[in-house]
Amino acid sequence: MAKIFGQELTKKEMLERLGNISSLAGITRLDRVGGRADGMHTYEVLNERMRFTVHADKAMDIGAMYYDGMPLFFLARPGQMNSLWYSDCENSPRSISCGMMFTCGFNNVGPLQNEANGRTLPQHGYLRNCPASLDGARCYWDGNDYFMELTGEMREAELFGENLVLRRKITSKLGEPSVRIQDEIENEGCVDAPLMLMYHCNAGYPLLDKNSRLVADIVETACRDKAAEDGLAAEELKVFGEPIIGYPEQVFYHKLGAHEGKCSAAMTNPDKRIALEITFDNKELPYLIHWKCRDAGNYVTGIEPSNCHPEGVHRERENGTLRILHPGEVAKTDLTFTVYSGKSYDSRFGK
Repeated sequence: MAKIFGQELTKKEMLERLGNISSLAGITRLDRVGGRADGMHTYEVLNERMRFTVHADKAMDIGAMYYDGMPLFFLARPGQMNSLWYSDCENSPRSISCGMMFTCGFNNVGPLQNEANGRTLPQHGYLRNCPASLDGARCYWDGNDYFMELTGEMREAELFGENLVLRRKITSKLGEPSVRIQDEIENEGCVDAPLMLMYHCNAGYPLLDKNSRLVADIVETACRDKAAEDGLAAEELKVFGEPIIGYPEQVFYHKLGAHEGKCSAAMTNPDKRIALEITFDNKELPYLIHWKCRDAGNYVTGIEPSNCHPEGVHRERENGTLRILHPGEVAKTDLTFTVYSGKSYDSRFGK
């Protein structure tokens, strides 16, 4: 039984009240026209108070996410753009739109890397611009529950190189303000391949504001560099603060306490009584990367479940922490975004 705007209804009761359920929940295919986003193949999912988009030509990543009309995500200055605007060298940041979530990997996470053979690996890898094949959408009833489901397959491969396949399923249930992302990454090649993987989840204004807080069971924290060390010494780690022109971004590496193999981290806004929580398995994703950027115009925080440190594949290999996926091996991850507001916020995070 779904709770629709505070009222619990069975399937029969919902259908008695609706001419077409797509007014309340469903999936719409949108093909963008005009500007740098021209031609983008996008799905828009409506789930009662929640609305979000999935970009099929960008690894089935989550673009926008709204709750009661409020944007929860950060959109970078370049805006949404199609694959033709992709940059894989020094200009990589010109093709990073952020959005609610983009997937980093598989051969690199972190800054651009120069290879011994003269090639380069772009900032945060190739996957974020990889179009899905065999993508699809369906809505279906399971008893009194109504589900929206998207699937897609992305391949990161090269002649004489790696052959990794990502199979993604995205599910949202009517009446529950949440989105679940289940990934399977298989090495269909014949040799070992690096598997760097980071889910770059980006919270922005108005969810993110001066009194917004990161809520997580942090048991260990390391700093990426001196900027992070100075920031940790000068200001409260978990409280965000107001925008500052020229603010140096800070990146922290957290290890979280787990409960039954799951970790969670939330960006909360006590003034608006709303929070976005990300829950993820810690078997394949042992780290939470925390990107704190108060720079005016780039006012964003990243809550980024990861299997690596975002310092590039060479550093990860040197540190002996590079995840290797063997031929035929499959890695599985499971993330869920959940929105809490009003009474549910008070119950989860207190007044």
